Amino acid sequence: MESLSRCLTHTWLNRLFDVAHVGLRVLANGFATISVITILTSTEEIFMMNHVPIAKAHYSYSSALRYKLVVDAVVCVFSLLSSILVYKKMKCSHTEPKISFHFCLLIFDMVMMILMISGCAAATGVGFVALKGIEAPGISWLPICHMAEKFCMMGTFSIAFSYAAFACFTLLTLISAWKLKLLATH
Repeated sequence: MESLSRCLTHTWLNRLFDVAHVGLRVLANGFATISVITILTSTEEIFMMNHVPIAKAHYSYSSALRYKLVVDAVVCVFSLLSSILVYKKMKCSHTEPKISFHFCLLIFDMVMMILMISGCAAATGVGFVALKGIEAPGISWLPICHMAEKFCMMGTFSIAFSYAAFACFTLLTLISAWKLKLLATH
């Protein structure tokens, strides 16, 4: 009776891991896609009081925001590919995938997680300067968010969605490590 209970629990746990793997990858893909779209649409012209355009706020003017866009696009593509791979492995295979498959997933999830946090950190730093500015000896960057509110709001949304994708990959890393632990002990 105990072995039947353990078998049912093991099957239920495996199913939960599979659903979490696919679901979190799809969520990460969605968050990264929304992040890409919002940063691409965050252009705004800055006008003087007499409605004369004096400047334009655009993501491409910042290397950190361009880096974040590239990271989000890479994560978007690779999370879609990995979700398809995991789903096919889940549906097509009647046997448990090998430990090497789960190890590769763990490494992949860690790389995507590190990429996401680096893009988020770079964009957050630029966003802080855009919001507050910097006044230090030899450096004077004025804040622009009071003049380009739409640009800053869209940038904030994009960064928030990138952090959400990062959270998904953090959970995926933990799930992959837990799955490897379970496979190694059985």
